[in-house]
Amino acid sequence: MRVLPGGVEETDDAAHGGGAHGGGAHGGTAEQPHPTLGLVLGAGGVVGQAYQVGVLAALEREAHWDPRDADLIVGTSAGSVTGAAIRVGVPATDLAASTYGIRMSRAGGALLKRIIPDDSPLPVPSILSLLRPWNPPSLALIGRTVRRPLAFRPDVAAMTLLPRGRVDISERAHALHEMVGDNWPEGLWICAARRNDGARVVFGREGSPPAPLAAAVLASCAIPGYFTPITIGGVEYFDGGVHSSTNADVLEEQHLDTVIVVSSMSAAGGLAPGPDAFLRWSVHRRLDREIAHLEARGTTVIRLEPGPEARHAMGLWAMAEHRAPKVVEAAYEETRNRVRADPLLARLGASQPASVAG
Repeated sequence: MRVLPGGVEETDDAAHGGGAHGGGAHGGTAEQPHPTLGLVLGAGGVVGQAYQVGVLAALEREAHWDPRDADLIVGTSAGSVTGAAIRVGVPATDLAASTYGIRMSRAGGALLKRIIPDDSPLPVPSILSLLRPWNPPSLALIGRTVRRPLAFRPDVAAMTLLPRGRVDISERAHALHEMVGDNWPEGLWICAARRNDGARVVFGREGSPPAPLAAAVLASCAIPGYFTPITIGGVEYFDGGVHSSTNADVLEEQHLDTVIVVSSMSAAGGLAPGPDAFLRWSVHRRLDREIAHLEARGTTVIRLEPGPEARHAMGLWAMAEHRAPKVVEAAYEETRNRVRADPLLARLGASQPASVAG
């Protein structure tokens, strides 16, 4: 065993082995013998996913809680990638190890090898791409606005008007589809948005359109104006972050005991100096409202957001892959300190059952 930067331990075997993990498909109910727990993984690009990996690895090692034991995982954009990996059985510590390119556990490494996406560099978007003709408002958007005028959000509507993205990411989830096909893991919801009207769709939730897991992940990650929208069942979808960077409020009716929200795009405390200060404050404030909905239902919410060190490591470009190792390290350290200072986090693992190796 050796300790990676940030304190992540590299071991010969995954702590809980490979295989699918998770609780009930739609959150916990009274029939479960342990307190029910939801995990929300937000948007944030490559550096946002690295932040999530660092946080989750710290919760696994320092709080002795395995993210695979969450009863329900909600993933948006980058969080959908992390959530899918966890639900097919990859330990958080192996996700962290893979970021450094070092040896993982045998079980986790084998799983990652089967689902690892095409990691060829993505082209940097040009401001000139936004100078292409924008789309006129669709009939679906107009109709939705007429039916629900108080729910109209100019920021969401604007995303539906952006020129169609040109970077095709459809092949990046080919390996995941080869592994799981049309099977959907229990306890995983993935948030995307319909391109024609910006409405949120939660794949995996009862009553939502059926979709292959790989297609839902791609749809949740399809940044408007940059990536080509993903078609599922004849309908085009794009990034779930269009509606919300976290979408934690989709858990409102699940009546979970505890929800952990990992929000990569906000800032701890809300205020953060720098060019991205307003964006991070806006995401933080929206998360405040989502958390208020959950707390009104009696749910305890633990929010984990980047502090100064993690934000510095993340930088301003969400797709900066070279920053990922430092982001994992900073996120791990910040979360380790939080676990030591927060009794609720420190007791997290004691209230959850150990995963069963697959």
